Amino acid sequence: MSSQAIDNQIQNSIRRVITEVRERATQEGKKQISKLKDKLPSPDFIVKKLTPDINQTSCSEGGRNKMTETALELKDQLNKIDEVANLSLSTLNDLTDKIGLISSKIDIPTPGPIEQIRTITDSMKIMIDILKYVIKAAPAILASNVSVGGVGAISGTAITSTNNGVMIAKGKIFEYTNLFNSLPKLLDHYIAMADNVFDKITIIRDAVDRIVNEITKLKLFIIYLELDFEDKCTKLITINDPPIIEPPDIPLPWPDGPLTLEDVISQSEELYGNMLEDLIARGDDKAIRRIYALNDQLQRIKNTTVEVIDI
Repeated sequence: MSSQAIDNQIQNSIRRVITEVRERATQEGKKQISKLKDKLPSPDFIVKKLTPDINQTSCSEGGRNKMTETALELKDQLNKIDEVANLSLSTLNDLTDKIGLISSKIDIPTPGPIEQIRTITDSMKIMIDILKYVIKAAPAILASNVSVGGVGAISGTAITSTNNGVMIAKGKIFEYTNLFNSLPKLLDHYIAMADNVFDKITIIRDAVDRIVNEITKLKLFIIYLELDFEDKCTKLITINDPPIIEPPDIPLPWPDGPLTLEDVISQSEELYGNMLEDLIARGDDKAIRRIYALNDQLQRIKNTTVEVIDI
C-alpha cells in the first residue's frame, strides 16, 4: 500500500473522469439544444397549417383527408425531435451518474473513488502507527544484539538491518505525512471541479427537458386543432342539412268520425308547438320548417316550402 495507489486512483478514476464527462457534456449541449430548438415548429406555424377556412370544400372527404395528412406530418416531425431529445437525456443521465461518483451534489449508493481513497488512507494511517513503533523500538533491537557480559560485538548484519528499517520507516512516515497533509485540499479541489461539471450537465438537461415538454404541448395543440376543425365542419353540415325530425305518432282525439280541416289545423299547431318546445329543451337553436300541400282527403301531396329557421 503506497501513495502510488492513491495517485493512480486520482489519475484514472477522478481526473480522467472529470475531463471526459466535461467534454462530452459540452459537446452534447452544443449539438442538441441548438439543433432541437431550430427544428421545433412554432405554434403560429401549426395554426397556419391546421386552420383552413371552414367551407364545403375543406369539410369534404378530400378536405378532411388533407387535414389528417398535414396533422400526421407535423406529429411525425415532432416525434423525430422527441426521439433525439430523449436520446440526449439518456446520455446526460449517464454522464450524471459518472460525475455523481465524485461530486458532492448527489448521493450514490455505490462507493466512489473519493471514498475508496479515504479507505486507502485509513489503512495507511494504521501502517504509520506500525512504522512509528519500529522507530521507537530500534534502540531496544540494537541492545538485544549485544553479547552476554559485554564480551563480543554487536552483529553488523543486525545493525545494518535495523538501521535500514528505521530509515525506511522514517521515509515512509515522511511520505505519508506529506500526502495526508495535502490530500484533503486535493480531494476538495476535485470535488469542486466535479460539482461544477454536475451543475453544467444539470443546466443542459433542464434545457432538453423543456424542449421535451414543449413537444408534448405542441402535440396536444395539434390534437386540439384537429378536434376544433371537426367540430366546425359538423356544425356547418348541420346548418346546411339539419336532421329531419319526424313528428311522433299520436292517436287522433277523434277515433270515430271524419276529420275536418279545422281539426287538422288545430292538431298540427299543437304538434308544432310541442316539437319546438322539445327542440329548445334539448338545446337546439335551428330547425327545418316544411310546409305541405294537402289534397281533398287531407293527404300530403308535395312540399311547398323547406327552410331553416331559428328557434
